[in-house]
Amino acid sequence: MITTMRHIVNSEEMKSLDGRTIRRIGVPSAVLMERAAFACAEAVLHLSERTDEGTADASPLRVLCVCGSGNNGGDGFAAARILFLKGVDATVWFVGNPDHLTEETARQRELCRRLKIPETDNPDMTAYDVIVDAIFGIGLSRPVTGRYADVIRRINESGTRVLAVDIPSGISADRGCVMGCAVKAAVTVTMQLLKPGLLLYPGCGYAGTVIPADIGVVDDTDPWEGDSGIFALEKKDLARILPARPADGNKGTFGKVLVIAGSVNMAGASCFSASGALHTGCGMVRILTVRENREILQTLLPEAMLATFDTAEEAADAMDEYFDWADAICCGPGMGAGERTRDIVLHLLGTRGKPIVLDADALNCLHGDLESLRSHDGPLILTPHIGEMARLTGMSVREIKEDPVGCASAFARENGVCLVLKDARTVTAVPEGPVYINLSGNEGMATAGSGDVLTGITGALLARGCDPYLAGAAAAFLHGLAGDAARKENGAEYMTAGDIIRGLRTVQTEGRK
Repeated sequence: MITTMRHIVNSEEMKSLDGRTIRRIGVPSAVLMERAAFACAEAVLHLSERTDEGTADASPLRVLCVCGSGNNGGDGFAAARILFLKGVDATVWFVGNPDHLTEETARQRELCRRLKIPETDNPDMTAYDVIVDAIFGIGLSRPVTGRYADVIRRINESGTRVLAVDIPSGISADRGCVMGCAVKAAVTVTMQLLKPGLLLYPGCGYAGTVIPADIGVVDDTDPWEGDSGIFALEKKDLARILPARPADGNKGTFGKVLVIAGSVNMAGASCFSASGALHTGCGMVRILTVRENREILQTLLPEAMLATFDTAEEAADAMDEYFDWADAICCGPGMGAGERTRDIVLHLLGTRGKPIVLDADALNCLHGDLESLRSHDGPLILTPHIGEMARLTGMSVREIKEDPVGCASAFARENGVCLVLKDARTVTAVPEGPVYINLSGNEGMATAGSGDVLTGITGALLARGCDPYLAGAAAAFLHGLAGDAARKENGAEYMTAGDIIRGLRTVQTEGRK
């Protein structure tokens, strides 16, 4: 098996991998279902903290497996059988359409009947220690209504702990949205690979603790070789991503970043971006900002060089002067969305060749002018949060939140940019190739200046020679890891952007080990 970053699959990709394993590799589907059921049964026992089932001193654990007619229901019937044979008081409730039973599910139901495992039609949900949700699985494509909605409501109102098989019923496996209503699980055992719906909100909040179960599905997808799909970076990937730092290098060797940021009373934005770049290992940073910020920045960040302007024309002259010096350019944090900012951004987009990061007000001033992005000649990374993305595209926040992967992918492809769509789960998309869902970070990072730090991190990785199409995802991952280190040190409630910057030292040191 190829050692690579974590592969995340949508419903169609998972079905394809299942089919490939069954038809091309020759693993019987019954074997995959049996392994899935064993994983669920073990998780039920762990969830109930009852590992002594079958002994004389233990009262039987009561488990209700709620099963649909698809293969997810088959996993539920098989789990009930395995639990029953372990001494668990297992009951099944078939809520699907008997005319739509899959072959495997019908077989598993028959095995339960041969063992005389009880079936119920109207259970008292509160009478059980654990409920196993095996109603829909990842194939759900339309909103839950009618009897199914009533079943889900009863499960949620029971107060009984729930284990979901593969994904909580009612959650879109591909988008993470609630399809009318959804089961609220304490634990989800997902088969082989994570699905976007388990990671994106609100689905993430319904899944509880997610346990990937190795059931023997073969996956040889490799993003390092250009394979498309959805992936998540892990700590082990940092050694491969972070540019080398040779012992005989100098400050010019490690990259130079021009940070165009800040306005009157917004000096902090430029400081956080520049500091984020310096703490991500670039050798030199020059801040281009308004004249009023000179004394503040010379005091706050003496490591950075400084250039100032009063007008857009002066800023353009300075950009032209330092363009050849810079290896990467960051623009936008704290600049204000007025005409001066727009003129500066358009001048920057008219340059050629250098990788550019646009954030915050550099994006806000481009509302209705996506052609300027498309016409830029060179690598371009955009780092909007959901609100900025809505202003940039004219889409509603709700539309973007309902399908962040799809929205990010379409925007990146149509405009030829790398898009880092910031939210509780940041999604990074490139014009061609993988999409990345970031799994690092925490709620404490929702603090002023946090996005400015990410801008600087991204610029530093670009300046140091990171692949432009990987730099956005790598920066989001590093940013989140630094935030996790900051939470460990300070707690989520008290975290500041400065704490995230200090956390960068820890995570990059660990990444080299």
